[in-house]
Amino acid sequence: MPLRTELPKPDSRFGYSAPPASDQRQLPLRIRLMLWMLAIFLIVQLSIAFVFRLYLARAIEEFFAEQAVERVDMIAETIAPIAATLTDQELETLVSTRFMNRPNEAIRIDVLDSSGSPIASNRPPAVPLDPLLFHRAADSDNPFSVRSRVRPIDRKATPDRISIAKAPAPDGREFLVVLTTSDSSAARMQELTTRMIIGTIPVGILPIALSAYLIAGFAVRPLADIRDLAQRLSPESIDQSIENEPAASEVSDVRKELELARQRIEAGFAAQERFMSNVSHELKTPIAVVLTGVQALKTDDSTKPVKEFLRSMTDELEKLARTVDNFLLLTRVRHNKGVIPAIETCAMRDVLLDSYAGCISMATLQKVRLGLRVPEGEDIDATVEGNCELIRIIFDNLIRNAIRFSPEGEVVEIEATADAHSISVSVRDHGPGIPPALLPRVFDRFSQSKDEERRGRGHGLGLEIALGIAELHRGAITVRNREPRGCEFTVVLPRRQLSATPDHGPRSPAGELDQSGTSTGNGRAERET
Repeated sequence: MPLRTELPKPDSRFGYSAPPASDQRQLPLRIRLMLWMLAIFLIVQLSIAFVFRLYLARAIEEFFAEQAVERVDMIAETIAPIAATLTDQELETLVSTRFMNRPNEAIRIDVLDSSGSPIASNRPPAVPLDPLLFHRAADSDNPFSVRSRVRPIDRKATPDRISIAKAPAPDGREFLVVLTTSDSSAARMQELTTRMIIGTIPVGILPIALSAYLIAGFAVRPLADIRDLAQRLSPESIDQSIENEPAASEVSDVRKELELARQRIEAGFAAQERFMSNVSHELKTPIAVVLTGVQALKTDDSTKPVKEFLRSMTDELEKLARTVDNFLLLTRVRHNKGVIPAIETCAMRDVLLDSYAGCISMATLQKVRLGLRVPEGEDIDATVEGNCELIRIIFDNLIRNAIRFSPEGEVVEIEATADAHSISVSVRDHGPGIPPALLPRVFDRFSQSKDEERRGRGHGLGLEIALGIAELHRGAITVRNREPRGCEFTVVLPRRQLSATPDHGPRSPAGELDQSGTSTGNGRAERET
């Protein structure tokens, strides 16, 4: 699987550390924007509904008030000629025959004189009129209607509607006609409109929420683009400029700032690599001179402490020289920035056999055996495009690393397989494995466990060099611990695609090779020492 497709992990090489992880998880920005817009839309909708409800309530009140005024005015005109001699029985007859608009309607009519004293009522005894309403009726020539709880005629319908009109008699006297009716129709209409308005609010939530979600999506899309840009930034892609595509001014400004930041980081990386290269070159010559001088010293007549000192100095200088060479190689790989020097066609079988031969002496010294299985059958000529010397360094470093950590008598297994698109090479050992805490940063520069630092096994550069070369060839390296013990590194390189399969002539069947290279004819190519 591909390696390092995510943002680089916190590393002392890059001079930054990861922010502390927070236990509090927030909702995605799109959801939060949607909820905010939904809340704003609901507030606006409720405000409109409230204003509309007030308007309807006023319109219903005015409608029923006008009807009541017209009704009491008509009743006053009818009663005016007989108001002076009207009795309760006559008024009750008039109500039941002429003034009842709806069946079983609760209605009360009281006729008062100019002083407010009752004269007749269809529901005796007559109820005195409220003084405020009496004075208002006495001072007004026009009929009016109000709602009041003072004169209840139907306890189930509250408040009642009181309508008052003047009834001038033929003899010049004025009487007051007080019509009290239940306002249940207006109350029912008010309740119906309230329910209708409240019922429309939940119905509108769904389209509002959908609209808010879509609008929030358009709002956060530039942030997603910027996130994708940031995810593509890594030490391997730091030389790729960020294109400032047409976008909103805010997004365009962020892209420009990201590009400037990338350029600053690229300049920092370049300065670091130049410094490493210059220092390595400056150190290489004096180290070689001192090492040559030490090796040229004659130790035949020297004492044992002098011999031990010179041997120790030689070992340390050789180790320092290898470190400097590794630095130069790492700088070379990183500095190429995707350009492979001296591209050629590399047969994976030959590269692995060369690496195998170069590591045999180290394996023999460590009392470790090497087992090699290379592609067979149609994949025996599996090739990759690149620099064969660099590709061999990948396997040299991985195999030597496995040898260092293998107990005596164990086998380091190297197995290569090929498919239509790639070649995979696995290097397995039976050592202690990689500590879980070190596993995520095993390819980092100078990454070693404390035990290995004390033992002086390398300097922690080989794996990073191997990874850099693999990535330079559009490949990857993965690592995992094996059960019950051991570790496995897997290198995946893209296979060279041929337009046509060349005819290589007859080929002897692949077989198993022992240490002398003799074929045993079992259909598998293997070499072990």
